[in-house]
Amino acid sequence: MIPISTHIPTKALKKTIFILLTIASKSKSTLESAMITDVPSSSSSSSPSVKTRRWINHVFISFRGEDTRKGFTDHLYAALERRGCIKTFKDDHDLESGEIISEGLIKGIQESMFALVVLSPNYASSRWCLDELQNIVECREKFNQVVFPIFYGVEPSDVRYQRGTFEEAFRKHEERFKEEEGKVQRWRDALQKVASYSGWDSKDNHEAALIERIVDHIQKLLIPKLPSWVGNLVGVESRMKKLNSLIGMQLDDVRFIGIWGMGGIGKTTTARLIYESIEEQFNFSCFLANVREVSATNGIVHIQRELLSHLSVRSNYFHNLFDGVKIIANSLHNKKVLLVLDDISERSQLENLAGKQEWFGPGSRIIITTRNKHLLMTHGVHQTCELEGLVQEEALHLFCLKAFKQDQPKSKYQNLCNEVVEYTRGLPLALEVLGSHLCGRTPEAWHSALKQLRSSPHPEIQNSLKISFESLSSTEREMFLDIACFFKGMDKDEVVEVLENCGHFPQIGIEILIEKSFVTLGRGNKLEMHDLLQEMGKNIVFQVSPNDPGKRSRLWSQDDTSHVLTQNKGTEAIQAIVHYAQPYEARWSSEAIQAKVRYTRPYEARWSSEAFSKTSNIRLLKIRNVCRLSHGLDCLPYALRVLDWQGCPLKTLPLTDQLDVVDINLSWSKIEQLWHGRKVKSLGFYIS
Repeated sequence: MIPISTHIPTKALKKTIFILLTIASKSKSTLESAMITDVPSSSSSSSPSVKTRRWINHVFISFRGEDTRKGFTDHLYAALERRGCIKTFKDDHDLESGEIISEGLIKGIQESMFALVVLSPNYASSRWCLDELQNIVECREKFNQVVFPIFYGVEPSDVRYQRGTFEEAFRKHEERFKEEEGKVQRWRDALQKVASYSGWDSKDNHEAALIERIVDHIQKLLIPKLPSWVGNLVGVESRMKKLNSLIGMQLDDVRFIGIWGMGGIGKTTTARLIYESIEEQFNFSCFLANVREVSATNGIVHIQRELLSHLSVRSNYFHNLFDGVKIIANSLHNKKVLLVLDDISERSQLENLAGKQEWFGPGSRIIITTRNKHLLMTHGVHQTCELEGLVQEEALHLFCLKAFKQDQPKSKYQNLCNEVVEYTRGLPLALEVLGSHLCGRTPEAWHSALKQLRSSPHPEIQNSLKISFESLSSTEREMFLDIACFFKGMDKDEVVEVLENCGHFPQIGIEILIEKSFVTLGRGNKLEMHDLLQEMGKNIVFQVSPNDPGKRSRLWSQDDTSHVLTQNKGTEAIQAIVHYAQPYEARWSSEAIQAKVRYTRPYEARWSSEAFSKTSNIRLLKIRNVCRLSHGLDCLPYALRVLDWQGCPLKTLPLTDQLDVVDINLSWSKIEQLWHGRKVKSLGFYIS
């Protein structure tokens, strides 16, 4: 059969938004073919006086026990419960012992978003069922409750026009309640209204298939109606899917949910989306934005007052954190609360704004965004989600929306767009900033801008990322800069060994960097880092002395290293040098041509023999592919801890007893003597 359009009051959907396990597609869903087709849909316009409801249950089932309790209704209830995201009220299952059943049922009806009315042959013979039905119709009219009839073993027209068993039932009611004027007529009116709504007819389907379709349809209707501004977002569905199960709207527990990730990844936007999708399901809701920045400027007491102002609680009479904590806990402990704490950076912020679960009433949800996973762990937040960058297709879509005001690249820009997307590695902030920056510019300008970005990152992107860097301790900053400049993509254990030998504590340090989204552990135990974070780290080092590399803390460029060591322009500022020399331009000898082997001349360094005389603070020196030193080498830095020089061309290294080297790798070198009185027998060795 062809389904009719579902009759669902518009305002009901606007006021009954839930986060579930999946996000629906943007196209309108139609009812399954199981739905009846011969009943008209009544019109319903929402008036300004319609009240907003705070739903406790998703579904209320009204049924005649003797007809369906141990069959269809029990199976329907079990199927709804199995979904895990649909909370269902059934009169013989949810009422506490000793409760007055009529009052409990009325409450159950009023607190349910949907009502499923199983209209079976003997439904109208029960006064109890008809009272339920009358209350259901009243809730639909007052609170926009959504009602679906299920015609089980009866003809829809018989129910609507009250023929057959329904006619007989009402004849008996007229006789029994003839002293109660209007009572039976109200029941008749209620039944007639419900029978005119769109629903399902059991004769069109096998019972199991019918139940499956009913449950599927309810779940689709529970999918959140996202705010209108979501249309401008990209990657919403994939991110929401990760968070839906963590929110757990069907549960009555107090739940803290943490969203963490690197700067610019979209934590605040995601939290705002969740907040606006579900806020009306709570007694009290508040979104506290930029907690890190506001607390640094105005203090946490100011934020406590802002939180309480949403409760209309007078908050100007307390001036310390302790009093603020007491007032917040006393004000919220019996309320269902939705609270978002955006951009948390310190433990004290959590402790004084949402210290314990006991501060909030049943069903409360506290959503926390942060760049620091460890803050969530120490606060006992077990429901956490790390946001990752957009995938290629999403990233290209977002960038094009900003650059071209459309979702596809313009002609002549495809390769340039791909280059930008590759550069940003899916970071939404970078995609938006660069898209806006390049909007309306020629392809030639794009080429120039991309070339400039490689040497001078966009300041808006860098400033956002640098906030996280400034939150690190001095030791953590040094380790981050070492990894950014030298160790990205290397085996973690190897990096740990080098950093330990340099005097750091990398086991805890790298763990902290991972928790704060600076570093990730990739396949094969490799330390990975977002390209823009690596770029930021190198730029931090570069900006200390843009024009004089000898005054920077780290050197990794062959040009910079050669300049400093050849001109003997090193300073005490240099802490580490990693020099991977590129061989001279490849040439073809006559023999090589015959053998089809390309010949490359080894790199000859023309460093000053005193190249390291002014660099007393270098702790790490790693050199590759330097096979000749024109002027030899007279000294090494006194602070040197790690010397890794594979293929060293010297026969003797100028090591003295003053050096505190703890790790030496001179494999494949020509070393015959390290320092006076100590000789080696052969090449290709490792000393540590």
